[in-house]
Amino acid sequence: MTKLQFYNSLSQKKEEFKNIKEDNVEIYTCGPTVYDFAHIGNLRAYIFADTLTRILQYNGYKTNWTMNVTDVDDKTIAASKEKFPELEPKEALKRFTQEYENYFLNDLKKLNIRRPDHIPKATETIAEMQELIKSLSKSGYAYEKEGSIYFNIKKYAEKYSYGQLVDLDLSQIKPGVRVSTDEYEKENVNDFVLWKAQKAGEPSWSFEIGGKSFPGRPGWHIECSAMSKKHLGVPFDIHTGGIDLKFPHHEDELAQTSAGCGCAKPVNYWIHNEHLLVDNKKMSKSLGNFYTLFDIEKKKYSPLDFRFLCLGAHYRSKMNFTWESLEAARHGLEHLRNQIRALDSRLDTRLDTECSSAFEHRVSKCGEKFISAINDDLNTPRALAVAQELLKSDLPEEEKMATILDFDKIFGLGLSRHMEITVSEKISLKDEIFLVQMPKDTPEEVKELSERRAKARQEKNWSESDVLREQVRSLGYEIEDFEKGYTLKKR
Repeated sequence: MTKLQFYNSLSQKKEEFKNIKEDNVEIYTCGPTVYDFAHIGNLRAYIFADTLTRILQYNGYKTNWTMNVTDVDDKTIAASKEKFPELEPKEALKRFTQEYENYFLNDLKKLNIRRPDHIPKATETIAEMQELIKSLSKSGYAYEKEGSIYFNIKKYAEKYSYGQLVDLDLSQIKPGVRVSTDEYEKENVNDFVLWKAQKAGEPSWSFEIGGKSFPGRPGWHIECSAMSKKHLGVPFDIHTGGIDLKFPHHEDELAQTSAGCGCAKPVNYWIHNEHLLVDNKKMSKSLGNFYTLFDIEKKKYSPLDFRFLCLGAHYRSKMNFTWESLEAARHGLEHLRNQIRALDSRLDTRLDTECSSAFEHRVSKCGEKFISAINDDLNTPRALAVAQELLKSDLPEEEKMATILDFDKIFGLGLSRHMEITVSEKISLKDEIFLVQMPKDTPEEVKELSERRAKARQEKNWSESDVLREQVRSLGYEIEDFEKGYTLKKR
């Protein structure tokens, strides 16, 4: 069996995976800052993290996955003040961030990203942050200036290595120069804020060190160190996130956790996914190429079309999003579903969609190429190609079905939901014959609406077609079109 290996940003090479605790893997993912909808670049990172946990479980590990929610930082405070100027700052922050957290959790569900074991909020982990800051202060790695508390990089570098995840010139460090904002550029190799002094109109928490009061709120970097330590301990196995978080966020996390906990290597594997571009440009609102899952759905694409698109690109490769590439992914996913429906229609008996075949069975029955792909640094594009090889092979059909559904434990495309197409009908529209596939118990109202939609599409009445599709959706069904026909399926 191919051994599981990942590219580790810490060593800058692929390494065989070895976990700390027997049969258990501790994973931390930097989650969203809930001041706006998660954009598709964020969502690529969460699909990647979900795929990672699936691969670990496929290899027989139990996982303990934590993904944080940043609900207090510069952005959330500014946005909450603007939306709820009449409310007390903490209440405004809570009201504002809860709304976007709910949107985020709904996005995860739509993308078939399994809910992490822990989703801690920063505002619920203030006490743990303060304890870590106290430890840093006691050890001499933190100092106070004008009511704020900063991390002393020069002091840290005397014992530990700062700049392990990125190449930095530590000679750039200028004593006494500090960075107070939560986010800054790589060139700013200066002391960063752990705790920010209270400002008028901002939420604030009481904090005391050595008998001195420091009312204020946490800096961004300390939040993840405290939340990972609380839920996973130190050291733990894997830390994931987008490549844009390597510096300063992850480097500062690594430094303050090492110093605060006395552990030179608090995380064994740092795994980063590459950027998502849009039309080969950086995504930004100013360029008008900033997209969310809502934008994808508004154009009548499924969230799983986007998941399929992400699986087709290796997580360490830049991914270029275009509407044309999403359209190609939609067709690719529908083709895969149709292959499975056709296979299912030829089977005499229904299979257990959980596919509880033993690991050894998968290896001996054409799963070896698949395992080799996914265990080689999460090579999902190659794994998708193996799935197509399987479906075109001359293996027994029962084995094909069991194996492809087993593969979907990694893909997360919900392929088993597309097996139960048990009825096919033909309808005639303007002398053209259309094939309609649907569940046996499809209500007559749904059939009628979908047939009217097919007629509207034939007449190129796209607005009427969209209205009818939404009516079908409201009754709990989805329409998936193919050439000369469509499929109705339960949502």
